[in-house]
Amino acid sequence: MTTSSTFIDLRINNAEQLKESVSEPAPNTKLYLTYGKTGTWANDSNPPVSNTSYSTLYEVWRYMVGGKKITGADIHHIIPRNNWTANTVYTEYDDLNTDLFGINSKMTIVNNEYNVYKCIANNSGANSTIEPTSVNRDTIIETSDGYRWKFMYTISDSDKLRFVTDSYIPVQTLIADEGSIQWQVQEAAIDGAINYIKVTNGGSGYTNTSNILVTISGDGQSATATANINVTSQTVSSIIITDPGINYTRATVSISGGGGTNAAARAIISPPGGHGKNPIYELGGKDLMFNTRIIGSEGDILPVTNDYRQIAIIKDPLLEGTSNVSANAAFLQALTLITAAESSGDFIEDEIIYQGGTVDTATFKGVVLRWDSTNSTVYVINTEGTPAAGSITGEQSLTVRFLIADGIIEGDLEPHTGKILYVDNIGPISRAADQTEDFKIIIKF
Repeated sequence: MTTSSTFIDLRINNAEQLKESVSEPAPNTKLYLTYGKTGTWANDSNPPVSNTSYSTLYEVWRYMVGGKKITGADIHHIIPRNNWTANTVYTEYDDLNTDLFGINSKMTIVNNEYNVYKCIANNSGANSTIEPTSVNRDTIIETSDGYRWKFMYTISDSDKLRFVTDSYIPVQTLIADEGSIQWQVQEAAIDGAINYIKVTNGGSGYTNTSNILVTISGDGQSATATANINVTSQTVSSIIITDPGINYTRATVSISGGGGTNAAARAIISPPGGHGKNPIYELGGKDLMFNTRIIGSEGDILPVTNDYRQIAIIKDPLLEGTSNVSANAAFLQALTLITAAESSGDFIEDEIIYQGGTVDTATFKGVVLRWDSTNSTVYVINTEGTPAAGSITGEQSLTVRFLIADGIIEGDLEPHTGKILYVDNIGPISRAADQTEDFKIIIKF
């Protein structure tokens, strides 16, 4: 039986495909953030954990009030946030490390200025004591604590607002020059450069730095380096890159001269394209953050009177009664029922309205989302059965109004179409006309 390995690139690629499907003209996927569930949970302070059962899928549609379209600008690749902190050992980049993006890895840091750096060398596992601050497009930064860092990019003010949390920061790879230094970093990257040579054995008896020869052999060109010695221990203490070379995918290092023996070192090969060329892949941006905002009534489409307790993401739902995928910027899913103006009485939000002898024997029933007394219109969710022209009764208010024959308007979307990709049960969120609900949803790959 053979053993296979799956690179993190597969998960990054899957995340890219989802983001690009929304951002690009084809396939032009339509995603919506939906909200619903106006009734209380058994314990509103401890909502039930959502699950992936078919029952949950049906529940989302029953509870759904409406939703807002998710655009490509609302989606960003993200990586774990590691704030630079003094006296911390950071993970150095190593082309042999199989866990560069593991849960305990700290290869990438963000400093106080929201500059993002990759750790190239950690001074043999020493604590980092000097925060990297230099913004340089094409050189490796060495701080006085012996750490070496590669500046990758600066998080923009808009991205700070939308995609930075206590746990995550955004990451992107630019495809065109948009005026930031990140583009210069990407363009300056050297494919197959050797930016660090790690001493694996200091050897012994080294007394003359000027006579030490460091030879780099491999499938690339031009890399050169020199060696430093520790005069006290007479060992090779470090290798200094004088030219990182180009196009290496493998390299060996030999050390000769200097009066000593047995020193050994290993060349660390940069990722494809070179350090800084492709931040999403270099830094492990396999997860996505969706940041979507529901702003007030979204142009008088969504009600602002109810709280809600469930959100979901739906892919490519159809417009009601058609085979066309919805492209609406926002949608209302509640059933709209228009009653005769000469009827009297007011329905109450969240009460059950029904047609038939009782609620239990009703041919149609639903929960009042909103009552518009000015227009004699009631908006209903969580429906069962089919409404018809005739009397409709409020279970609590005891209001009886007459539903007119042409006053039954279905929700904007055809129920149970598209694919539900995500569901979350949450504590109650109250709505208001001057309020914005800002959702940051993490999708892990």
